[in-house]
Amino acid sequence: MAIHQDYLIRMIQEIISLLVAALMNKRKIREKAWEEYDAMSHKLLGFSTRELLGMEAGELIARYADDEERCGKLELAAANMLKMAEEVEDNILLKSRLRQESLQLLTYLQQEGDTFSLQREYLIKLIQANGQ
Repeated sequence: MAIHQDYLIRMIQEIISLLVAALMNKRKIREKAWEEYDAMSHKLLGFSTRELLGMEAGELIARYADDEERCGKLELAAANMLKMAEEVEDNILLKSRLRQESLQLLTYLQQEGDTFSLQREYLIKLIQANGQ
């Protein structure tokens, strides 16, 4: 069980690092790489990243309330929402909502999660500075 949990945590951290690096450096993730990470995200979260388009922060927090990997999964969902917000060009309302939901998840994790993250804190400030 511990090996499985360690593997999940490493996979979540790898995906988050990739997404955060792409967001911070304003670069696109190669299509092939995104397909691979999307498949891993689907496996870890239990739904595709596209399904996040219709989800809210509170819904995700409730969904993973009793999950051992709750914090990692919520952070992964937040990073995926931010990634999708950056890709949305023609729908300003969707872009804004995805950023807002991601901000709520990241803020929740920073305040209620089991770890403090400088990377997460930077992302929160970046979202806030960009007008959510």
